[in-house]
Amino acid sequence: MRIVRQFGYSLGVNPRQASVQEAFDRHSSVYDERFSRPILGETIRNEVWQIADVEFAGARNLLDLGSGTGEDAIHYAQRGAHVTAVDLSPGMLNRSKAKATALGLPANIDCVVAEMTTYSAPAAGFDGLISNFGALNCIHDLSFLRRLCETSLRPGSSLVLITMGYFYPLETTLFLLKADPRRAFRRLRGSCEVTIEGSRVPVYYHSVAAMRRMLGPAFQLKQAVGLRAFLPVPGWEHLQRLTSSAVLRGLDRAWCRFSPTATLADHFVSVWRFKP
Repeated sequence: MRIVRQFGYSLGVNPRQASVQEAFDRHSSVYDERFSRPILGETIRNEVWQIADVEFAGARNLLDLGSGTGEDAIHYAQRGAHVTAVDLSPGMLNRSKAKATALGLPANIDCVVAEMTTYSAPAAGFDGLISNFGALNCIHDLSFLRRLCETSLRPGSSLVLITMGYFYPLETTLFLLKADPRRAFRRLRGSCEVTIEGSRVPVYYHSVAAMRRMLGPAFQLKQAVGLRAFLPVPGWEHLQRLTSSAVLRGLDRAWCRFSPTATLADHFVSVWRFKP
């Protein structure tokens, strides 16, 4: 595995990027333990893979934007693909490298330290693109994806984008019960700031309609599926007993699969087909 930097940190990172990089460098040491390893995190990621595996069947080269600690890159490397993992955080990519080396996969994954909006990809080099668990929510304008994909994706390729929804019913209900309407409806404002490991990180919530405008006509929406609307996410395991009824779980499945409400969830998967 090789780690490539596409910019110099002393000159090439603006203050916003530096804050995000610092936050996720610190977060890299605990990310897997807090999100990837808990049963809830594994379950949700497996639901993503059930969708993405179909889209990437037979893909030889994949691009992973905001790759984090490499769970998705490793998954697809194990399935025979070569993965280029792009992340702003060297700490996250170092975790990826360690895990891939332990599994005997270093030759199957290239790590690139770069801001995804300025990443320079090889022409027509990829059969598909994945960006998982809200990496794109750190970016205000997703039109860079249009430029990147038009250059680097082969026609017919799929984009599997997992972004945070702009309304999470369980979260809103909990904060209303705590008499905190500001936090209950913060996603509906379109953007906010969160604190990750002591650093302030901007978060932007993108609707499917906004994503369609930013991607442009060459990208066709194939499906959208929600990930947890009335059920808890990692960090809220203590709520599982309260949300374990068959009725509520059935409502969550129906809500997340119904097209008009699928994006009203903690995260949602949108699958796009590149047809220039």
